[in-house]
Amino acid sequence: MKKFITITLFFVLPVSLLGQSIFDKYQNDKEVKVVSISPKMFQLLGSMSLPSGDMESKALMEIIQGIRSFRALITGSELISEEIDLWVKKEVGDRGLVPEVLVKELEIELSIYVKEDDAGGMLKSLLMFSNGFSSVIPDARPQVKDIKALVLLIEGNFEMDKIGKLISKMNLPGGDQLKMSGI
Repeated sequence: MKKFITITLFFVLPVSLLGQSIFDKYQNDKEVKVVSISPKMFQLLGSMSLPSGDMESKALMEIIQGIRSFRALITGSELISEEIDLWVKKEVGDRGLVPEVLVKELEIELSIYVKEDDAGGMLKSLLMFSNGFSSVIPDARPQVKDIKALVLLIEGNFEMDKIGKLISKMNLPGGDQLKMSGI
């Protein structure tokens, strides 16, 4: 009986770990920097870092109110970077995301995938994966040493052209990469 249970766990445990979110898996890993912002905290950050009164700030606050989830991982580990790359490929298929931007230049591979709402005007999900950072493009290199990969997942109801402005304005991970891609 012990042998049966051991064999069953041997086959079931890896399958259950595969379904685990990459963000959950690495939230306590010392080789990974994790940013996870809840909608309430996102609104608080937005109100603190955006001046009130002007039209741009009002537009950015509307975007903030539409965001349900903002999560990012940054790592310098080649092994973790490869695992994140595999996770991104799986998530793209599982979530029905379509490629929006693909950039391969010098040391950089940047992919942005999106899922639109049924009407096609707003985004429900944005998944960005940047593998490698270039020393040739200074704005694309965050102020962290030895970065191999950055993955960013934003969920909610927002417009593509405004999300890059919001992330850059609030100085959040992925802002420089979105700017580099033209968003």
